[in-house]
Amino acid sequence: MKRTECDKSIRVQADPRTAEGCGLFSQPAEWKGMGPSGSSKPPSIAISSCFGYFLFFVWAFLISISVEAMQTALRDGCGTESCSIIYVDHKTGIDDHEVLCRLVRTFNNCLLQNANNCDGYLMYKALRKYADSEGDKYNCNKSDTRVEPISKGPDPVPALCDYPSHDPSFKLCVLFGDPHLKTFNEEFQTCKVKGTWPLLDNDYLTIQVTNNEVEGTLEATAISKLTVIVKGNPECTSKDFQTYLAFTNSLPGTFEDGRVVVGKYNSLELIEVDPGRHVEIHIRYIKTTVVIRQIGRYFTFSINMPEKLISQGIKSDGLDLCVRGCPQSELINYKEVLAKQKFCNILATEPAQADGTLVQPVSRPQIPRSKAEEICKSAKLVGFFFESCVFDLVTTGDQNFASAAVSAVQDAVHLQPSLANNMSNRTSLDTYDRMYGTYDCNNSSCIQSNTLPHHYFFIVLLCVLTRLLCTR
Repeated sequence: MKRTECDKSIRVQADPRTAEGCGLFSQPAEWKGMGPSGSSKPPSIAISSCFGYFLFFVWAFLISISVEAMQTALRDGCGTESCSIIYVDHKTGIDDHEVLCRLVRTFNNCLLQNANNCDGYLMYKALRKYADSEGDKYNCNKSDTRVEPISKGPDPVPALCDYPSHDPSFKLCVLFGDPHLKTFNEEFQTCKVKGTWPLLDNDYLTIQVTNNEVEGTLEATAISKLTVIVKGNPECTSKDFQTYLAFTNSLPGTFEDGRVVVGKYNSLELIEVDPGRHVEIHIRYIKTTVVIRQIGRYFTFSINMPEKLISQGIKSDGLDLCVRGCPQSELINYKEVLAKQKFCNILATEPAQADGTLVQPVSRPQIPRSKAEEICKSAKLVGFFFESCVFDLVTTGDQNFASAAVSAVQDAVHLQPSLANNMSNRTSLDTYDRMYGTYDCNNSSCIQSNTLPHHYFFIVLLCVLTRLLCTR
């Protein structure tokens, strides 16, 4: 048989005998089982030539491609879901017939743009029918080609760059004033920490603070420089570190490389809330917020971070103030200082106490404590923030420190709203006055006078003895 006859038979399948000669079909198998005589099974396909095998493999290959394309369409939605989401979102609340028809045409055009990717996708066909029915529903003119300009939303953020919102455990660290520290572990401290100190150094961030002497004082210090380094993350931001540097009279509105947003998904963003006075750094892939304010010449700092991320990469011998608090040698017993400032006009330098805690030496109160208390109460400050405000006003005389305490509270409550309910409402220092007794302030050493009751005892005893001797 000639090759042309085989090709013709394969194309039209008109003559089974010719096809059999080409090796595509076998003879009908003879019936050997039970049943009516003369009956037979339908012809079966038996591949008995190289050309037959070739056709079979081509057919199998095409089927596999079609299945894979269908699976891809089902998995990725072939881009049509965004079309329907945009349409439904934008038509809500619209009564204008012309606008609705433009939205329908926009919806239909969006679907048509994905036609090549969605061939064979059942949902795509259903959406096309839905778009047509919407046009009929609103009686839209099919010859009108006007559309509604709608921009698609941003690309969905992958899970790797989207910290789970259900994590309820966050910790807050605040540093402000002369300087006063609230650690991640809910410790409230007043420290010297003059010079440069680490606030946090883990797998995600390195933050350093520099405290310098406050002008016009002997020992008061405050934040004059802050460095925030966001470590590289190629998937969410970039492989390079991003650095933010603030120093006296300079609170930039960008990172050092001039950018304000880093990463395809805006995973790292610097927001200039109040130019030159208030910036926020949002690190979204770890759901962390850093707030920096400049008030007067000095800064306040706050950070809110998921608890389980804080200790990742922390060095065992590190001095991270937000994690470990101030070293014992740097702590100031601010409660005793406040008590002394009630009774004494001159506070002399004293050595460290037995536990290593320092009593802050101050030349002379810049503002009387009673006046400082009035200012801080009028600012609606309570608890540790009230005490810090009084401390700073007495030691520096700079009322910007009262504003710094107010800002520190505002940022703390903004980052952790529950703090407002858990904060002490204390606005009196009487407890500290009783704790540390009264003072003889006639000399510069400001000697504590808790022994005064013993003097009275000896005087009374002397009077009794004198009376007994005189009555004899």
